[in-house]
Amino acid sequence: MQPVLFELPLPGDGSLLVPAYGTFMVVGMLLANIAGAPRAGSVDLRPGQVFDFGLFLVAGGVLVSHWLHVALNPAEYFRHGVGAGLFRALMPWQGGLVYYGGLAGGIAVIFLYARLRGIRPLDLMDYVAPLGALGLASTRVGCFLNGCCWGTPTDGSWGVRYPSGSMAHARQVELGLVGAGSPTLAVHPVQLYEVGAALAIFALLYTAYPRRRYPGQITAWFGLLYTSWRLVIETVRADAAGWQPGEPWWQPNVYQWLSLVLLLVAIVGLRWGRAKIRF
Repeated sequence: MQPVLFELPLPGDGSLLVPAYGTFMVVGMLLANIAGAPRAGSVDLRPGQVFDFGLFLVAGGVLVSHWLHVALNPAEYFRHGVGAGLFRALMPWQGGLVYYGGLAGGIAVIFLYARLRGIRPLDLMDYVAPLGALGLASTRVGCFLNGCCWGTPTDGSWGVRYPSGSMAHARQVELGLVGAGSPTLAVHPVQLYEVGAALAIFALLYTAYPRRRYPGQITAWFGLLYTSWRLVIETVRADAAGWQPGEPWWQPNVYQWLSLVLLLVAIVGLRWGRAKIRF
């Protein structure tokens, strides 16, 4: 765990802390830009416009992902009063992020950008879907270093322990699993599991993109693959509000319910696309 990668000295006695999470989010955007630039012409974009478009996507995604985290965890934000809660709700760096909120914000930006430029929204979504998986892979490295999105306890030799003062430690102390001065129980490195899954999704969709048969096909496959994965990985994640040790793996949390709804939407989209081809 290393939430701060390094410090940059500033004039005088000050310094600038460079956070791991934000750094790897930027790295993810740059990697997506590099991967997307050669195919920019497929959606009538110039390679140089991909970076600007990516900035809008990240901004919209971060804002909505934070607002969804606020909506799902109101007690965390408003325990010191409405004013303090609203301030934290308006500042995305004052709290957590939820990936599905980022997905919703990104889709809103895509539709707006597509309308402004006269591009079919589904074409632009297909173009972005593989790149979004690549960005997710990089961001999850930041999650691992930041100590967020932690897993459930495991006896496996690959388990990781977080130090006192980490978010996982505070939660385990609250649940009576460890003492205040000891590190956490070994937990699943779920962030690294997701790095592997996101890279696999990126490789599959990036390869499939030139051979798509109808608008929205790549987007639907992203939805099918990621939501299926999320349904599985949530069984070994412990950061959801209300998680308790010994909780049955088949007892769904709010993120699994969201995954299930989006999975059904993806299946409907694939069936609609295939039916459109037949007719």
